[in-house]
Amino acid sequence: MRKFIMYLTAICLPLLVIGCSAFSNNPKPLHLSEQYYNYLQPSFDQYLLETKAWLSEHRAFISDDHEKELTMNMPFERGNKNSKKAILLVHGLGDSPYSFSDLATTFSEQGFYVQVLLLPGHGSKPEDMHLTTYQDWQNIVDHYANLLKKDYQEVWLSGFSTGANLTAIHTLNNEGIDGLVFVSPGFESLNPTLEKLSSVVSVFWDGISKKENNFARYSSISMHGMAQYSDSAVAFRKTIINKKITVPTLIVISEADSIINSQATTEFFADKFVNPNNHLIWYGDQQNLLIKKRTQAYPMKLDSLHISTASHMSPLFSPSNSYYGKKAEKLICTNSLDEEQTQSCKQGENVWFSAWGYQEEGKAYARLTWNPYFDNLEYEINKLVRVN
Repeated sequence: MRKFIMYLTAICLPLLVIGCSAFSNNPKPLHLSEQYYNYLQPSFDQYLLETKAWLSEHRAFISDDHEKELTMNMPFERGNKNSKKAILLVHGLGDSPYSFSDLATTFSEQGFYVQVLLLPGHGSKPEDMHLTTYQDWQNIVDHYANLLKKDYQEVWLSGFSTGANLTAIHTLNNEGIDGLVFVSPGFESLNPTLEKLSSVVSVFWDGISKKENNFARYSSISMHGMAQYSDSAVAFRKTIINKKITVPTLIVISEADSIINSQATTEFFADKFVNPNNHLIWYGDQQNLLIKKRTQAYPMKLDSLHISTASHMSPLFSPSNSYYGKKAEKLICTNSLDEEQTQSCKQGENVWFSAWGYQEEGKAYARLTWNPYFDNLEYEINKLVRVN
């Protein structure tokens, strides 16, 4: 991913001189647009009904198993609605509610009623990413978080990547949140220059179009979507600069993350998350974890499992996950810009697992899509919830 970012930045830099006159000011909220559907419903049940009807008609299916694709991209609920506590889960850029297919069960086993959102522009087709704005994403998170607060004594939020930005911003700007769990939070990208340029570039370039072959996320890369992620990261940093988050928080990050700046995340954790029960899980080398207090490192050089590093997405999924797990059906061989590596992986030649872009001589790398320490993550979630 680092090579890809450098390549993309080299293309984007000249566009700075062009300016931003093509940007749209105050676009109509997407839920009121004729191009989309109203996802801001008075209840989560109604939201599920409206979303299923819209996805059934508008998803660009990539297989004959339409029901499986719909299920993996639908928002969903889990657990006991009559519980006293609830949690809202929010996925990341280009992803789907399936990102929380395992952790939703973990939270429900801790007594939470669980709701999992589908962010606007996701789950249907990559072109729909061009319709949405960061504010559309923030609006849906704020809306359903506020609905939960009306019905439950205790409300938590959890987000993956961009979803962590959105839930953190809600917590900073609103009262009534009792705890947080962030996985690979996108507080700061690995390449700040590209983050700054993405809004400009998206006016002139749609992004990278690929054949869609993953039920659970888009394979294509939308520059407009990247710009909205960047807006969420900037909004988070501007919002937290004079504030602190005081509620119990668990942050989970991978040292080798090819998307976000993992060291910057540890600094935010140390400086801005001040509850004494906070905890940070670091999947990587203990020596490279600069923050020692309230942290736990797990080594990811696991030769017996053919694992060299963790990835951006790997903390989310159990080894037994049916789609992304240790023996599951989905193998992501497009793990670099090296076509020879990709073909070797597809042919099953000495396949190892890592973050995007990692290479070692003599090994073909696929994306690591599951967490060898998932049981430990569940334990830390349980501990944080019980302390609260």
